[in-house]
Amino acid sequence: MDLTAIVAFRLGFSETRRRLTERTRTAQPVVTMSTKLLRYLTLCFALTAAGAPPPTTLPTAVPTPASAQAPAVGNADSVSAPLEAPTVGNAVPEADPRVTEADELYWEHRVPKSLEMLEDLLDSEPESYPALRDAARSAVAWGLLSHGRKIQNQWFKIGESYARRATEVEPELVGGLYWLLSAKGLRAAQTGGREASALSREVYDLAHRVLEMDSLHAGAHHALGVVNYRVRRLSVLERFVARNFLGGDVISLTSWEDAERYLTRAVELRPEYILFHLDLGRMYLNRGRTDEARRHLERALELPVLEPPDTRFRVIVERRLEETVD
Repeated sequence: MDLTAIVAFRLGFSETRRRLTERTRTAQPVVTMSTKLLRYLTLCFALTAAGAPPPTTLPTAVPTPASAQAPAVGNADSVSAPLEAPTVGNAVPEADPRVTEADELYWEHRVPKSLEMLEDLLDSEPESYPALRDAARSAVAWGLLSHGRKIQNQWFKIGESYARRATEVEPELVGGLYWLLSAKGLRAAQTGGREASALSREVYDLAHRVLEMDSLHAGAHHALGVVNYRVRRLSVLERFVARNFLGGDVISLTSWEDAERYLTRAVELRPEYILFHLDLGRMYLNRGRTDEARRHLERALELPVLEPPDTRFRVIVERRLEETVD
């Protein structure tokens, strides 16, 4: 089955469904589709692309990648977004009980089921900020757990779409902004050229915006550290090309000192996060500071699995630890 077709179709249909709902709410005549019918059409689209006959009954869920059963390592070095970064002193609209249930499913590592429940809720309440924010988180997590760069990027785009809608509903709340910069950052890591340069600058600006609202936001510190690290590890020639031909104005805003400062601060704020230790250790490893790298990588392996993609992060940690062995 062509999973790329499934994801791309769902992304397009999500936007179409939102527009249909908006038109309905403004009293314009429009015919809406049930959730089951939407899923049926998605499945038919994918089966047709794969050359198989369509099903004769309506499905209860859209097929999901095989990584639902076992997290995939995929493009290990592209991972760089923490999946939960609580904010301080930022009021959030009261959540529908279904959001709470979906959140529990997420922490039980049942990401597809969590996302499905949130999408059902958004069918009837398209401007539910908690549902949009958490749907963005689940889509990003599912992208990290999926196989193949193309599929991952499709899920990151879905996460970006939900996060953008969340920021439109509540522009002054940090959660939607954070997931927007996370999705963009992951996309930047898997693309190149002008698009990567533009996305990196967006992440840089969004992270600073988050820190203006919440100076203790560990995820924003981590994002800035990663942007600095990725830019500075480019060769002199690559930075020259990015700056002069690809619109890479973020190049001049980065430094190794800032990479270390922001990544260290993220670890100080959230020392229980495997990914934060991984990326700080990876930065030290790139700088030839092996002892410091080993200390953080070993600490990452000692930490319990919290987020669904943490099992994947642990695999990357083990690989990086091998590089510290002389």
